[in-house]
Amino acid sequence: MTGVRMLSVSVSTHRSVPAVEKRLGAVVLELIVVLPTLFACTLVAAQFGASLSGAVAVHQASVAGVQMASVLGRSNQAVLLAGIRSTVNDALVSAGISTDSAGPGVWCAANLQIIVQERLSDPPVYAGSSGADGVAFQVVPAAAGIPADCVRVTVNVRLNQVAPDLLSSFGFSVTGRYVSAGALRSYNGS
Repeated sequence: MTGVRMLSVSVSTHRSVPAVEKRLGAVVLELIVVLPTLFACTLVAAQFGASLSGAVAVHQASVAGVQMASVLGRSNQAVLLAGIRSTVNDALVSAGISTDSAGPGVWCAANLQIIVQERLSDPPVYAGSSGADGVAFQVVPAAAGIPADCVRVTVNVRLNQVAPDLLSSFGFSVTGRYVSAGALRSYNGS
């Protein structure tokens, strides 16, 4: 058989994987490793941004409170304290911070503390969540550093009232922490 050629066919049970499929497997593995880290970093950035925004709002509330104290002066302590309390609460509500689950604008001493101090008032004139209003959650700062004829208003708000607790599932929680801001101003003409 001189003119006939033998055709040889080899059958292999081993299938070679194309390069595209190998690369797809590597991409999936990279996504499995990278996506949770990227998600956690995104949550950290969102938590930080919300906390920073809340801290600015609390500072603005303390500035509004000290401006009210400056305008009202020392004439009537009951009017002064009611004005500061109302002004601070209004400033927080306008920033979207509600200190009570009952709704915006409702006073809740468990989540908000206001400390009003003068130089000669150590202990302070008013500590918003001590005594009958509830348990204080911030140590009252010393009044020795306050200049004469000035008033300092310090506002403390629990952090979980200011920012959502986005990182609690990762073991970092804002529960039990607070945002504190104080402002100092001289009395107007009193």
